[in-house]
Amino acid sequence: MIKLQDDAHRLGVRARSWNNALLARPGDLDLSIEASRIEGRVPAALTRGRLLSNGPGWTKVGDRLAHPFDGHGYVRAFSFEADGSVRLRARFVDTPTYREELSAGRLVRRGLGTNPSPHFWKNIVATRARNVANTTVQRWSGKLLAAWEGGAPYSLDADSLETHGEETFGGVIAGQATLAHMKLDEAMKRLVTCSVKLGRTTSLTFREFDEAGKLVHTRDVDLPSSLFIHDFVITPHWYGLFSNLLSMKFGTLGRVLLGGATLVEAITTDLEAPGALYLVPRTSDAPLRTVTLPDRAFAVHYGNAFERDGAVYLDACLSPDIDFASAFGFQGPTVPIDPARPDADEPGRLFRVVVQDGADRGTWTQLAPHGLDFPRVHPAHDGRETPVLFGAARAALKHGAPFDSVVRKDLMDLERPADVWTAPENVFVGEPIFAPAAEREDEGHLLAMLYDGLREVSTLAIFDAKSLSSGPVARIPMPLMPYAFHGAWDEPAGS
Repeated sequence: MIKLQDDAHRLGVRARSWNNALLARPGDLDLSIEASRIEGRVPAALTRGRLLSNGPGWTKVGDRLAHPFDGHGYVRAFSFEADGSVRLRARFVDTPTYREELSAGRLVRRGLGTNPSPHFWKNIVATRARNVANTTVQRWSGKLLAAWEGGAPYSLDADSLETHGEETFGGVIAGQATLAHMKLDEAMKRLVTCSVKLGRTTSLTFREFDEAGKLVHTRDVDLPSSLFIHDFVITPHWYGLFSNLLSMKFGTLGRVLLGGATLVEAITTDLEAPGALYLVPRTSDAPLRTVTLPDRAFAVHYGNAFERDGAVYLDACLSPDIDFASAFGFQGPTVPIDPARPDADEPGRLFRVVVQDGADRGTWTQLAPHGLDFPRVHPAHDGRETPVLFGAARAALKHGAPFDSVVRKDLMDLERPADVWTAPENVFVGEPIFAPAAEREDEGHLLAMLYDGLREVSTLAIFDAKSLSSGPVARIPMPLMPYAFHGAWDEPAGS
């Protein structure tokens, strides 16, 4: 039996805090945090709304660590009640992989960065897909969709969080690797998904579904190389994504096939390829546009995109390279996660790319000095110009994840410095979610989870979205929650 916590302790207090947060497993929860226990007051504007989040809620399975990419999906719903209290409901996504590993008490299926056994011959036969639905959560068609990269999302009851099963939209995406990230076109009332088939070339299928879950539009496109794709953007006339060309370590790939390595160890970014942006026509079958960028750039997460006078504007976090295997500081299944490991890499930074009408070259401008990720905008503004962007960052500008700060960037006045709030030492900050005000699109509240692994508690922090540096207006105490990946602001219709 490995002693991960003892080993993490030897790495230092920051590593111990980080490991405790990533490995936390509070299980199913139904809690009410009374107003008297909350520091400050929950703003009345949040009443009847919910913060949703999803991420790996069970990562240490038996005596081995799964890569955080492969931990079991754990959906949390924080509901803001009329009496000022907050109700927390949390459930694991009840996938076949979850049920099998819960019963076995050990890893059973292989994942993107996980082998279930130290013995290669056991990994060879563990061929069933590991869809753990642990990356995003989104309300659509009266249900919640919990998604992962390796298959269809899972459908959850919007209130109880009970898992209903795979959501294939009537079989439309059955058996297809579909990106966890989806886009909402509020103007057209559509959910936009992207399915990916990876090989020597990359085949994408963009699909759009109406509010009843019916397929209303499809666009297929073949891209010329093997690409890493995790996210994308939409505008009224385009789907957009960076080229993110991959290079295969063929020796390691052979070991993957023989059960001795994982997929994330076998892929790397192609550092010889120039930076490029692909624009796929959304409303016609016109050819793909390939736009050359000023330098090499790789994007994991996008903020938003919009059109103005025929030009396309795209905000994204860009970095010169991506280290897939050591994401989150992962070092392997039998050693602790090291939060200092990503410090050796150049972090992603927020850029705005502009492509003029008909141009085959784009320009870009860096929007903030921080190592920044998890960029989020107004939840109804996918594909349209928006006044403000929020992200998670690091107070030490030369570093990125794990994050300790939240950032507000004014997109109407790009020269204005970003507004920043930083958590106490050894407390980690999750993805910030914007709950906009009804009256003004740049006002409202920002919600972010703070993870204090040393004290083994979490805090849901609520900020005035126009004044992050003033600190939280409310701090809601929670048990130590596992670090989440992505979330959403969920407001009932008509509220």
